[in-house]
Amino acid sequence: MKIILIENSKLEYDGNSRNDSKLRGAELAIINYAEELSKRGYEVQVLNNCINEKLINKVQYTNLYKNNKKLNCEIAIVNADAKLLDYVNSNKKFLLSHSIQNLEKFLRNRQLLSFIKHNPKILCFSKYQFNKRSFFTSIYGKEIIIPSIDNDYFEVNLENKINKNVIFYSRGDRNGNVVIDIWKKIFKKLSIKQKLYIAPDIKINSNEMQEFNIFKREYMDKKKLINFLKEFRLLIIPGHKGEVFCNVAEEAKALCIPIVTLGIGALNERVENNYNGFICKNLKEFEEKITSLLLDDNIYLKFKKNLIKDRGNHKWTNTVDQLIKLF
Repeated sequence: MKIILIENSKLEYDGNSRNDSKLRGAELAIINYAEELSKRGYEVQVLNNCINEKLINKVQYTNLYKNNKKLNCEIAIVNADAKLLDYVNSNKKFLLSHSIQNLEKFLRNRQLLSFIKHNPKILCFSKYQFNKRSFFTSIYGKEIIIPSIDNDYFEVNLENKINKNVIFYSRGDRNGNVVIDIWKKIFKKLSIKQKLYIAPDIKINSNEMQEFNIFKREYMDKKKLINFLKEFRLLIIPGHKGEVFCNVAEEAKALCIPIVTLGIGALNERVENNYNGFICKNLKEFEEKITSLLLDDNIYLKFKKNLIKDRGNHKWTNTVDQLIKLF
């Protein structure tokens, strides 16, 4: 059986690009879906913006625009855009959805005609997204497929020590301002003046950064990022209404970093309250729970122990198991 995955993020990548700092969850997901499916014996091809055609880990990478004719396959999986299905003839069609995509946005992106023409089934990444995805933008069906993250996050060795510093490393526009405001209140209560690392795109003046021990993290390749992240005590991430999965939370869990969240979007599905972090009902509780996790090593160690016990329970093998059931 042949499976073709199609992606058009404008990034030039292939299976050797895993460590590239420019790649995000969508591109890495395509690589992981492709390689895991090839391990199961499927013939797998990726159509994207790679420069040269290559066979990597039994996956054929082909430039989307250098292909002069439609390719035939049994199953086509496209990333985000139903128009990409015009490049293949396929018996079954799936669309990986990385957003809520309301009807207005759906029409604005000129999805309607291609959607009707190809009638793909929507693959959602959380219950939250599944429930938010409207009937009109998933008329041919929708399923929940829980993604994973690269195995590198599970395989890195973690040191047996009590970490101190805190990080928010989601996008700045995903309630980064909430994190800054809360941190300013918490910082005054800390006996040890921990550092807060934030996303590089958050706007904050240098005086505030100095006063409240705030630092901007650098963009770095995946290997450096993993070694950087594993040194943190806590991930602060309120969540966001546009967050349909949250790779950031999954990466933190894989590195055994407890999480404090407001549970907005899909975040309440990524954290188990009072087991590997806290899901807070309001900003007051958000502040209190962050403070308690920073001041009380016993709470931190309890959560870290639980995270170590569960580490690696959900990898791409599990995700592709879910996907194959839909074939």
